[in-house]
Amino acid sequence: MLMILETELSAAGLISRKDVTSILIKMCITVSTVALLTFICIYHKLGIQLFTVNNSMDDWRLAMSPRRIISAVAELVICVVHPIPGEFYITWATTESDGNVSETAKVPLDVVLSLPMFLRLYLVCRFIMLHSRLYQDASCQSLGALNRIHFNFRFIFKSFMALYPDYFLCVFMISLFIITSWTLRLCEMYNDALHARVHGNFFNSMWLIAITFLTVGYGDIVPLSYCGRGIAVLTGIMGTGCTALVVAVLARKLELSQAEKYVHDFVIEIELGNKLKVEAANIVKCGWKLYKLHRISDKTKQQEKLVLHLQTKLLHAIYNIRELKNRRRRLTDNAVTLVEVNKSQYEVSRAINSVKLRQISLEEKIVSMESTVNLIYEKLCSLNQEQPKKSIKN
Repeated sequence: MLMILETELSAAGLISRKDVTSILIKMCITVSTVALLTFICIYHKLGIQLFTVNNSMDDWRLAMSPRRIISAVAELVICVVHPIPGEFYITWATTESDGNVSETAKVPLDVVLSLPMFLRLYLVCRFIMLHSRLYQDASCQSLGALNRIHFNFRFIFKSFMALYPDYFLCVFMISLFIITSWTLRLCEMYNDALHARVHGNFFNSMWLIAITFLTVGYGDIVPLSYCGRGIAVLTGIMGTGCTALVVAVLARKLELSQAEKYVHDFVIEIELGNKLKVEAANIVKCGWKLYKLHRISDKTKQQEKLVLHLQTKLLHAIYNIRELKNRRRRLTDNAVTLVEVNKSQYEVSRAINSVKLRQISLEEKIVSMESTVNLIYEKLCSLNQEQPKKSIKN
């Protein structure tokens, strides 16, 4: 934000890059950059410590894999680039629409140092990942560990796309549109006077980015510097990817749910059944009329035309019945998917398990009844043995 503020003030001519205001803003950028680098080092240090504790390592140097080292060095290199205090200039070549090099443009060094600062937006992705509910919940982490799912940004991005696809895509596309428009304006505003006046307008840059993002490309406004052309190429690639995501989201939104699909198939099934009944009635009606007309020996021309009409109607009814039966068969085939098969298998297995449990309980009851009957039998036998003894005593 400080970089954008200083660039806009300098481009508008309100301040000069040698003024105290510009120097103070750039010093604030330097201080914030040093703080950011410090926090990144602390982040990677804590990550190494957590890795050593989780893997029961004695030496932290065992956790320093080449991938981790390259990732840390790349982050530090990306975040260390920022505009420096002072006024410095470089020159780069600008081209005309036919590709011929026309002249060199004198561009401030801050342009080259400001554009890579947008690469720091990867920290937004890390912020979203570390502050998401899935990452912070211990139960989700345990479940992910059991299923061997790593909670990285790719998994969090897929989760957000599954839960809030429209909101996430809108925010991403609007942010991308504004950032690329501003960076294109920054690259193209230091050409000659005519082109600088055209590309220096932010709305013209937005128009160029919009038609490039949508892969239309009218060609009324074109970038002249290689920096602007590179941004236009990246915009086209990102626009193609975002278009594919939008199409996928719309296709999933327009797809019928399982309950809606059942209702839809049920209604179509009823309509097909009614049409089959109508066509069957037409066959019976036409067949009966043809039977009555064929019994007439001397037919008039009108009756012959009626016979021809009834035969045509009968053939159409037979053809329609065949088509309706084919549609009914296709509907049945489409209704039985892998989900329904798995669901039916699950229901059958549940029914079998319930029958087994009932059988086990029934066997337990039979065993208890047998033990009770045996106990009663033993008591009766003991009573029968005691009665003769009492009679002898008497």
